[in-house]
Amino acid sequence: MKSVSVPRTRAVEDLVGGHQASVRGFLVYLGCPSCHLDDLVQDVFLSVLSARFEDRGHASTAAFLRTVARNLFHKAMRREGRRPVIGDPALVEAAWVEFESDDHGQAYVAALRECLLTVGGRARTVLELRYHSGLRRATIASRLKLSEGGVKSILVRTRKKLRNCIERRLAR
Repeated sequence: MKSVSVPRTRAVEDLVGGHQASVRGFLVYLGCPSCHLDDLVQDVFLSVLSARFEDRGHASTAAFLRTVARNLFHKAMRREGRRPVIGDPALVEAAWVEFESDDHGQAYVAALRECLLTVGGRARTVLELRYHSGLRRATIASRLKLSEGGVKSILVRTRKKLRNCIERRLAR
């Protein structure tokens, strides 16, 4: 990324303050590794601001920022020789817009918190090691004396159960 000088104005602060959490969440949703997350969020705003961005309302701005974030994420993964697993961009966009809807995802987050309370035992330990501690599957497997495939299976099954639980709670 080239060096960019962006004047600190109220408009810049409003843009970043109003959209930073959403851009960050969207990149996580796309599967952005935590080691790239902060840099990519910063690069999104630097790219937009260096291009003399014109604000056209919250929804249009958010959609534009998501497009820039997605493109920068793909570019970063290509540089590393990795291919992110992302579905149809239109479906991803629609899912994210629905997630944020009126409450900026708070209903999903509340449902997830409730559903997490139902996870116990080894599945809970694996989730905590993976998502709280940020450990890789191989490290978790070694620590818990499981195979790496076993850890993957636990994660897949637990995420599926959480997804179903969240969908049931949101349908109420």
